Amino acid sequence: MASITLRQLQYFCAVAAQGSISAAAQQELVSRSAISSALDELERSLQATLCTRTKAQGIELTAAGRYVFDRALSVLHEVEELQGSADRTELAGGLAVGCFPSLAPTLLPALIEHFSEHHPKVRLELVTADRESMVAQALAGDLDLLLAYNLHHDRRLRTVTLYDTVMYLVLSPDHRLAGRPVVDAQDLEGEPMILLDVAPSVDDILGYFTRQGITPDIVLRTAHYELIRSLVARGVGCSVFIQHPRNNLSYEGRPLVARPLSPRPHSQRAVAAWPAGRALSARARRFVEVAQEGAAVSAPPQLYPPGPES
Repeated sequence: MASITLRQLQYFCAVAAQGSISAAAQQELVSRSAISSALDELERSLQATLCTRTKAQGIELTAAGRYVFDRALSVLHEVEELQGSADRTELAGGLAVGCFPSLAPTLLPALIEHFSEHHPKVRLELVTADRESMVAQALAGDLDLLLAYNLHHDRRLRTVTLYDTVMYLVLSPDHRLAGRPVVDAQDLEGEPMILLDVAPSVDDILGYFTRQGITPDIVLRTAHYELIRSLVARGVGCSVFIQHPRNNLSYEGRPLVARPLSPRPHSQRAVAAWPAGRALSARARRFVEVAQEGAAVSAPPQLYPPGPES
């Protein structure tokens, strides 16, 4: 069997990630024919069809192609680490991390500070987006790791748990319900609400109210977590969040009140995740370890006593 070269694997991964031969050629700064030849040679060496090609040079991975893509990325990661430093105790190279928007402000700062202090030669690239967008980027090889909620249900991914949390209500201190230790969901009927409009949070929030037979009066929708907190602090409406900062102040420095809901919503799990068939690089493994080590500090305050979920 003909030998497989790193260049073939590199070009194949570029095609798989970019979705076309033309885009891969542009990324790798080579001709389209060089990409096509590398693909042909790799398929002959493996005696397998890795992708189907269209006249417009778009590609779609076959089952064999998806298998090879994950393993090829793992091989390229290992080679990059081998080339990066003669000192195997020092991590170097790039690490692309995706994080759910509302999770990022409370989870990432301490995590990045600690990781960068001990591994200054690792170049971090951060992306914030909705969950499905980040999963797609990870499966395509554009992201090495994901930090998000409830990805442990996705069989395409491997995950490690960081912490569990529960959805809660956030109010201004002068709201009529702010003085209650627990707010009954039925008392929110007709209350102006500002919705964090990022999947899957929006589905979790609306699903909770649907199960209680409530249609919330949504006056504003936005994907900006801190904007919602500032609007709530000014009395524009209330909101429901999963992530709970330890500082109960808005971005403008106005106070906020956090209250548990009744019935108790179901738990949400913050996790680190990556594609199931793909080996993590040493720098990605270390990033996950640092995230786990700091989970106790980054976890939100617990507003709910142990009890049944809705």
